[in-house]
Amino acid sequence: MFVRIAVFDPLPVYRHGIMTILREAGLSGDAPDDVFAWMDGDHPRLVVLSLLGGDDWERLGRLCRTYDDVLVVALLPDDAVTTHVRALAAGAVAAVPRDVQPSAVRAAVEAVIAGRTLLPIDVLRGLTTPGAVTPPEAVPPSPRELGWLRELSTGATVADVADRAGYSERMMFRLLRELYTRMRAGNRTEALLLARERGWL
Repeated sequence: MFVRIAVFDPLPVYRHGIMTILREAGLSGDAPDDVFAWMDGDHPRLVVLSLLGGDDWERLGRLCRTYDDVLVVALLPDDAVTTHVRALAAGAVAAVPRDVQPSAVRAAVEAVIAGRTLLPIDVLRGLTTPGAVTPPEAVPPSPRELGWLRELSTGATVADVADRAGYSERMMFRLLRELYTRMRAGNRTEALLLARERGWL
């Protein structure tokens, strides 16, 4: 089966390294500057995506919400069970720390292409055992998301925010809902109160 592969990381040398690992396994990949512009066509798509900050986590969520058939292998900033679980809950189908050996990255990508995933046992337990993983702390919004919250706090409607951001109103509702979830807020009011309490606004 032919699968288009993209590698997305802010460091060119790291992208080059991942692409070299894939080539050695007989796979080819692209290193697009804009992963969303790359996501066209009918072939199955796999994205190897580094998660280093709030914008990266937002990118993961948006990718998986917008393209329900995309396969994402997340490259994590650490090997904590909570970080693995968070990436998988956001839509990734596999996750490995960024500092693993090349063979582990290759194995994760090859497994996903074959329709499987490789998970550490502790991560599997964290996914399947209620209360096994302490919920992560509220994630600070990205600068763009803070802009949305500021607009909402001054009385703008979701339609207003969507129009200025270039999204449909429906998509903006989805993005805001995902933001509230990451902030550990149940709704817009709770999110705005939390943002003020934490000094984000």
